[in-house]
Amino acid sequence: ALLRENSLFGVLSLLTGHRSDRFYHSIAFTRVEMLTAPATSVRQAIEDDTSVGLLLLQGLSSRILQTETMIETLTHRDMSSRLVSFLLVLCRDFGVPGQ
Repeated sequence: ALLRENSLFGVLSLLTGHRSDRFYHSIAFTRVEMLTAPATSVRQAIEDDTSVGLLLLQGLSSRILQTETMIETLTHRDMSSRLVSFLLVLCRDFGVPGQ
């Protein structure tokens, strides 16, 4: 997945309560700071402050919308149409405004 600033990943097992067999890794195209947190700490933060849970829900909702857009992009019939659609998605999500 291509993620924006302040994005979360690896949170599905936290919400489902099932330990995930997936291992997450990241590759950054620019300099980044990454934070990891134990699932128990995240759960406690959600219980202590409901706005944390809301922010998590907003982030996951955004990822679902991105996934739906990508599915629509990949269902175009020919390769050139898929490529154009994918480039437009990249411009929209990661482009520099005004350039």
